[in-house]
Amino acid sequence: MAMGNLAGTGEALDSSLDTIHSAFNLLRDETGVFRSTATTMELKPHEGRSKLVNNYNRVVALDIADGVDAQQAQQLADTTTTYTPGEVIVQVLLPGSTMRRVADPELLRRTGRMLNNAYDLKEDQDGGLQMVNWTPIMGVATNILGPFEYLGAVQRLSIGNNRANPEPPPTPHFIVDHPLKLGVLAARLVPFSDLPNGAQDFNPGTVATGTTVGSGAATGGLSDDIIKRGIGALGTFWGTTVKQSANLIPDSGDDVSGGAYSKEGLIFVSEVTPRTDADTSDKSLRGAVELNTWGSYVWGLYRAGAYGVEILGNTSFPAAS
Repeated sequence: MAMGNLAGTGEALDSSLDTIHSAFNLLRDETGVFRSTATTMELKPHEGRSKLVNNYNRVVALDIADGVDAQQAQQLADTTTTYTPGEVIVQVLLPGSTMRRVADPELLRRTGRMLNNAYDLKEDQDGGLQMVNWTPIMGVATNILGPFEYLGAVQRLSIGNNRANPEPPPTPHFIVDHPLKLGVLAARLVPFSDLPNGAQDFNPGTVATGTTVGSGAATGGLSDDIIKRGIGALGTFWGTTVKQSANLIPDSGDDVSGGAYSKEGLIFVSEVTPRTDADTSDKSLRGAVELNTWGSYVWGLYRAGAYGVEILGNTSFPAAS
């Protein structure tokens, strides 16, 4: 076993001794967003290393003259998409002396929760990383997006990004994007302005002091609800369910890729459901507990060019005063 987390002066848990604490809190992470928008498959024991999904080609119907012998036989073809899970682990070692000395009697249980939270966070972030693999791309790096980029993504998704041979993906459809990008979408649906006639629209990155709702804004209950409740009031945009995830991490240029996609297009393959094992077998460590939370999964896309559209744009912070 590796060196554990000791409790004492200058050690990892030096704040948990020699005092009475009112509460012990855990940091909060946002998880579970992408699992709720994905198709989940299981890779069961003895089914091999990978989950294999076959996709057949398209055949077409043709005109033929009356009474003519048909000579239009077409060839079938298939393409295999492979999803290969990999293991993920979170590990913490708690020495026996630490659990005896820290003021928190629930340290072992809370540490188990921390491990599960860390696993769930990585799982959701890995799902978000799939957004860059949709084609095509709506929006562009460094740009603040508005309703028309999202509308364009939904329209392209609705026909499978193909006018000649449309392939409408099965519903449900989702838009999942970063809160800072969706905040701009909500604001531009109101929209905000510092001019009485609503001639100048603002986004949260450049909003001016004293900004009001312009007279050119959409009127009625939806605008009022967006002001009061934010993007949650929107619910759907052009028939597509809207969700936000802080686990879409910006790149070095503050740009983030979200996506509009079909549930059937985002694939989550679970090989081992996450489990937590407490190992106390090493008696030489005198009561130490090694906690391991581990599982095996993989994210992937199905029909990436037809079942989803990447939405790329900037996530600069709203200007602080």
